[in-house]
Parts: sequence; C-alpha cells; structure tokens
Amino acid sequence: MRRRLCFISGLFLFASAAWADIDPGNWELTATTEMQGIKEPASFTQTRCLTPEDARDPSRLFGSSPGAGCQFLNRNDTGPAFTFEIEGSSPQPIRGSGSVRYKRDSIEGELELKTDMFTARSRISGRRIGGC
Repeated sequence: MRRRLCFISGLFLFASAAWADIDPGNWELTATTEMQGIKEPASFTQTRCLTPEDARDPSRLFGSSPGAGCQFLNRNDTGPAFTFEIEGSSPQPIRGSGSVRYKRDSIEGELELKTDMFTARSRISGRRIGGC
C-alpha cells in the first residue's frame, strides 16, 4: 500500500512540477498508467483549481515532497521542460525518472517507476479549461 501511495503521490507532484510557469485557473489532468503484467492500463482524470499563489508555489497543492518515503532528485527546469528522478524505500526500493513539457495552458509528460517486482509507465496530460 505504501508503494502505491508513493506512486500516486509521485504522479500528483509530477503533474504539479512545472506549474510555477503556467496560468492559474481550472485545470483538467489525466494520467494513464501501464504496469508490467497487467493487461489494461489504469486511467484517471481530475479537475484542480490552480490559484495565482499555487501557480507560484506548486508545493501548496501537493506538498514539497512526494510522501510515502519517496523523494525527488536531480530536478532540472529549463523553462519549457522539467526533468527529475524519483527514489523511495517503502517497503521495497523504488526508483524512476520523468519529464514534463509545458506551456501556459497545457502540460504533457512521462514517468517511469521500477522496483524489483514491477515496472510502471505513466503518461500525463493537462489543460487549462477556464477560471476557477
């Protein structure tokens, strides 16, 4: 269960990582995850209101770390792209990497997480859908 929390928290922080340079407003985020050994990918969509304060500090929405024993390493924000590595130890080691490409009104990205038992690959997309 903690590994799942690390994974889900990682997705949320992954989605928020580039938000400091995007427009505030109502955002729709969609994530699709494929896991080794599972035929059907899992998908979810959520809507989030991003305030001007949130746009300047994404940690206000999701916390400054992914939680559940995970941490982000080697963060690099070049303006239109954000890359990072993620590492965790709950209850078994998990590691991975991701990237997000963003514009003021959209984001797209990938995340790959690995343990000794599975590999998960996620794609995330988001778009601004209006005011809050």
